[in-house]
Amino acid sequence: MAYIEAFFGHSREIWTLTILTFINRMGTMVLPFLTVYLTTVRNFSLQDAGWLAGAIGIGSFIGSFLGGKLSDKLGPRIVIIASMFLGGIFLISLQCANTFWEFWWLILFTSLTGDAYRPAMMAAVGDYSPPDRRSRSMALVRLAVNLGFSAAIALGGLIATNLGYKWLFWIDGTTCILAGIFFIFASMNWKKGEGDTEEESNEHATTGAIQPYMNRKYLLFLLATFLLGIVFIQWFHSIQVFMKTQWGFGEDKIGLLLAANGIIIALTEMPIIDQVEKRKKTFSATIWGLVLLGASVLPFLGEWAVPLSIFAMLLFTFGEILCLPLNSTSALNMSPPSLRGNYMSYYSMTWAAIVTVGPGMGLMIVDWIGYDWLWIILAFLMTLSIIMHLKLRW
Repeated sequence: MAYIEAFFGHSREIWTLTILTFINRMGTMVLPFLTVYLTTVRNFSLQDAGWLAGAIGIGSFIGSFLGGKLSDKLGPRIVIIASMFLGGIFLISLQCANTFWEFWWLILFTSLTGDAYRPAMMAAVGDYSPPDRRSRSMALVRLAVNLGFSAAIALGGLIATNLGYKWLFWIDGTTCILAGIFFIFASMNWKKGEGDTEEESNEHATTGAIQPYMNRKYLLFLLATFLLGIVFIQWFHSIQVFMKTQWGFGEDKIGLLLAANGIIIALTEMPIIDQVEKRKKTFSATIWGLVLLGASVLPFLGEWAVPLSIFAMLLFTFGEILCLPLNSTSALNMSPPSLRGNYMSYYSMTWAAIVTVGPGMGLMIVDWIGYDWLWIILAFLMTLSIIMHLKLRW
């Protein structure tokens, strides 16, 4: 019942954005298999494939910046539509590339146009969800992201295996374009600003709408987010390598742990965030989420592989549930309505930097001083993030 109740109260606009986000994530079927495609079908070397995959991170960073900037000037709706159409066209065009630089530029523009969607979508959530419901709205959108990406990996593998990569590119791109057409009609009568309360608008009018790079409080928040993101991203890179090489886990065990993470999130995040928001405990819940995320790496200092890995996964899962949707809501609430897209671009760029820098940073520390020191350093980084969050409240 609590799970069903958590869905109530969302506007038609938020549900439209949620459906679109699910389709948007479904339209990333190519990207998880891009390195495999480049090395096995197009016969690029592993080194060249790595450099080509790096264009995804660069495109994501640029797209996040432009998506937010353009959202403030043109409105999130225009940016979302352009992102879906252009992203679809570039996805289809990828199959036509032959040389290294043709692939590099097409991958860059595919990532750029696709990731311009994120700050525009977040700005739209801020426009159409009032402050007392934003955490629930972001949790709903996050659920769509997780389900869409999981479905994309499963379907992408089936399509590539049974129909071939050519069809994967066409289906992926066409899905994005059809999603853009759906959004054009679904958002035709939307009016910007329905989500902003009079109190919130007056507050930003009083304090002044300053650019994010001049807002010291927001920059401190982004730095705190960067630190928590560095810890978070290790679960998808260095921690998996550790479990395989040090604890002897096979891909099946690692996959089951991460699948359990996704199932628990899907079943519990919405009702948990619903209760947190209704009881106005968002700040304390965020701090507890950070504590759990930081603690999730410490079990790897022990030796009882199976029970400790399950315990660590549970700490990580509930830390993620409490922290990530509330973190994105904080970014929304700190942004003035007139510059919301710009603020969300900085937030999205922070996560693009995390995805680009985090995996290499973790594995570099392991190479230099070993896994035990990595866990200690990650716990220290999370402690710094907690202190910064507390300072934001003081």
